[in-house]
Amino acid sequence: MTAKTPTPARESGQETPSLTPAYDTPAWAPLGAWARYAFAARAVYATTSAHQHIEIVDLPAFGNLGRAYRLDGRFMASLADAHICHECMVHPLLLAHGHAQRVLILGGGDGGSAREVLRHATVREVVVAELDPQVPAVVLQYMPSLPDGAFDDARTTLVIGDARDLVDAALAKGDRFDAIVFDLTEADGDAASLHDAPFFEKIRALLAPRGGIALQLGAPWFEAAQVRRMLDALRSVFRHVSPMTTYVPLYGTQWALALASDTLDTHDLDALTSLALPPTLDGLRHYSPSRHPALFDISPELRGIFGDIPPSAPRSR
Repeated sequence: MTAKTPTPARESGQETPSLTPAYDTPAWAPLGAWARYAFAARAVYATTSAHQHIEIVDLPAFGNLGRAYRLDGRFMASLADAHICHECMVHPLLLAHGHAQRVLILGGGDGGSAREVLRHATVREVVVAELDPQVPAVVLQYMPSLPDGAFDDARTTLVIGDARDLVDAALAKGDRFDAIVFDLTEADGDAASLHDAPFFEKIRALLAPRGGIALQLGAPWFEAAQVRRMLDALRSVFRHVSPMTTYVPLYGTQWALALASDTLDTHDLDALTSLALPPTLDGLRHYSPSRHPALFDISPELRGIFGDIPPSAPRSR
């Protein structure tokens, strides 16, 4: 079936389409092992890099912000809702820390997480470790408002290469980061070894005092085993693990994320509910102190998947 819709707003650096483009190609994506979903889409650009297939599509379901990109057939981010995951991963962690200066982003080639990190006035350095140089190149050409200048900021360093190698090199040099954000593809493919206990142990050693990490867990309704596996791995390494959930329209379902730290605990997070956000965080579209408790309030129906956070005795660093 062909549906005709108004032309979405265009990012710079691409052709001008006809006034009534046909969005007659369904863009399917997996949702766990037993489900998939689709959006009506208009193909804009596609390329196959040395690492993956990259697509830019327009999705009329999201109106004027309907531009999105996919990697190997999975939706990664749209202009309409990319802020949801980025704000949830970045702001609770950095606000709870209170004075984060050095931040490492694993993956993050679209610049969305870096954009949010750079809103914090205390941040002096952001290192983005992206495997595929084509991801930032394509996003900057077709979706430049997603990074919104993050890669042009003097505080940002984009490192092209495997995140594993960067972490090993940083440990060898004695580097430390106040926050580490996992902005990676899902943990069931090449990125699986970046979401297991041995890698979390390396990440823990890379954290400065009061440091913490943020990462995505996946879809608890459709990827329950993956979500629980990552939470168990996090809990085997970090003293405090705080899962959260929110709905992400592009992913077609409720989404799970988590913060983990040896020093930042639920009390630090609870204190954020009464915090006045600094002026640099004006204009956030999803995260706010008033919404904070709801993000971390795991519904009873999911507690069997998420489990409890058991109290732990202090462990030495």
